[in-house]
Amino acid sequence: MGEIRLAKISTADAVVNHIKKQIEDGVLKPGEKLPSERQLQHELVVSRFTLREALARLSALGIIKTIHGKGTIVAGEVNAATLADVFIPLFVNQSVKDVVDFFEARLLIEGEAAVLSARRRSAEDLRRFEEILAEGRAALDDPNRYGELDFHFHMQIARSSGNVFLQNMMGCVNEYVRRYTQVVAQAEVNRAASMTAHEEIYEYIKNQDADHAGTVTRRHLSRMLAIMGRLQKEQRSGDNGGELRTVLDLLRQWEGTRARNKA
Repeated sequence: MGEIRLAKISTADAVVNHIKKQIEDGVLKPGEKLPSERQLQHELVVSRFTLREALARLSALGIIKTIHGKGTIVAGEVNAATLADVFIPLFVNQSVKDVVDFFEARLLIEGEAAVLSARRRSAEDLRRFEEILAEGRAALDDPNRYGELDFHFHMQIARSSGNVFLQNMMGCVNEYVRRYTQVVAQAEVNRAASMTAHEEIYEYIKNQDADHAGTVTRRHLSRMLAIMGRLQKEQRSGDNGGELRTVLDLLRQWEGTRARNKA
């Protein structure tokens, strides 16, 4: 058997693994409060967004929980089982139809999450939205950075919904969401459309206009569904010559063609 090269993991994954290891080793005990975000950022040398993403994953797994007035603590009973395992075959298959199904599900989940966010968002939620939007505006000329912030904006919608199930559902598919936002962000027209939609969604959430928050979020995600529908037609016609192995490959080629045509 030849040498096996393991894929590199993201920084957020590394943070998750570090905290899980501390719990396993008894350094952090059930019921014990986690260090502050500032302290963890300093100790682990990670960005605020990366840390919050890692903490959100740990919360979705039931490993940590936030208690009002007490902060974030290690859960008394850690349950590592997660719905994420259910989605693995879907993304291994990588047919356009499966990914269309994925975006249809996102449209339903995030549309409702936006409705609940508009009803329940806190002042802290609004502050986090504003941070993401400000950094997004500054990163419009940086496709990779903007793609990451696009991902964080959608995760923040779920977090601010106040619905643990919706947060967990989004937490289970966050790596897949990130992959697609990164590819889509490579096209300037997509970054501009995304930024406009995000600002509109935020204004409705801020003004607690639940109906419009849900409508605009669904409309924003429907744009991606339309792109995937065109890819599905291309895949059926066999235009890729059998050279492209995954939906991400198709999407990258499609975005690359658009960029070249614009140039």
